[in-house]
Amino acid sequence: MSWTYGELAGRANRLARWLIGRGVGPGDVVAVAVPAGLEQLVAVVGVLVSGAGFVPVDVEYPGVRIGWLLEDVRPGLVLSTQAAVGGLPEGLPVDVVAVDDPAVVEACGSLSGEEVAGGERCRALGLSDVAYVIYTSGSTGRPKGVEVTHAGVAGFAAGLVDRVGVGVDSRVLRTASLSFDASVLELVLAWGSGGVLVVPGGSGLAGEELEQVLSAGRVTHAFLPPSVVATLPAGAWDRLDGLVGLVVGAEACPPELVARWASGGRRVVNAYGPTEITVAAAVSDPLVAGQGVPVGRPVPGARLFVLDERLDLVPQGVPGELYVSGPGLARGYRGRPGLTAGRFVASPFGARGERMYRTGDVVRWNADGQLEYLGRADDQVKIRGFRIEP
Repeated sequence: MSWTYGELAGRANRLARWLIGRGVGPGDVVAVAVPAGLEQLVAVVGVLVSGAGFVPVDVEYPGVRIGWLLEDVRPGLVLSTQAAVGGLPEGLPVDVVAVDDPAVVEACGSLSGEEVAGGERCRALGLSDVAYVIYTSGSTGRPKGVEVTHAGVAGFAAGLVDRVGVGVDSRVLRTASLSFDASVLELVLAWGSGGVLVVPGGSGLAGEELEQVLSAGRVTHAFLPPSVVATLPAGAWDRLDGLVGLVVGAEACPPELVARWASGGRRVVNAYGPTEITVAAAVSDPLVAGQGVPVGRPVPGARLFVLDERLDLVPQGVPGELYVSGPGLARGYRGRPGLTAGRFVASPFGARGERMYRTGDVVRWNADGQLEYLGRADDQVKIRGFRIEP
């Protein structure tokens, strides 16, 4: 099955009008508990077009986590499917609607698929409104819901498309869980360039299955954590000669991976950014074997500061803690003002009221003007993109 951009937009616009008819708009959030696939994309885009922000709910997560997340975020509505609704916890404090319910399909089908005008929304939509709320994956304490606005998407998209080298002839793999902001990266890579988004209908692919999907889908560009790339069978880097662009991130990338994959004209770049930034704050130049694995330069609009314990700038080559500011900065943690104040601090380098996020990552600027990741200022580690806090 394949959809054109027009077909996707038509379906999403109809869903958006249905949501608007229920009073959903800017300032609201809608949970998307739809399994990976084309209908999930319709749900995400439909929510965004309505002006609301989406809250990804991975239906494969344990019921306890799903229930806690929905209790914490308190969305105005949960969008799901008839098959997935049964896997959601009972007694949720919010209405759950299956997007494939015949009554909902009929109602949406009666609405216009044309572009939704600003005046149709319940309220005016601004760049400071929430685009999505993604919960972090820490192993201890309460997960944190990060509120990301629309403001940083344009700069991130422009920087990513340029440095990865995607275009209208590109075919981008869609495999990240919607609960992982790398899924936004995949959408931006494809839709920001007018390319094709290849949707295999599942997430968490690895090993031989991943190679088969890359080959069968004629994928030219993909985002994969280094530990996932390492699961590909020996020789895959030669067999997948159509894969001309690879974005790695979410964890440290070993030099051996660069030596193996950044060859034969393939462009491999490293993307860096915690959930508290709009997907990525920095993207590297194309990586070259034997020349280290920097995390890169700021994306357009992002400002990166390497500071000492007194919040003074450190010289090039000197380790310090990384702070990030700019339009891509998240609002903070939903419903947790104290924690927000501790991590999103006043910036001494910008205009009055400007904030910066304390990442906890220790980095340094190299001679090429790129950041090199050195470790953490605390005990946190990352495994396949998951934050583990002992």
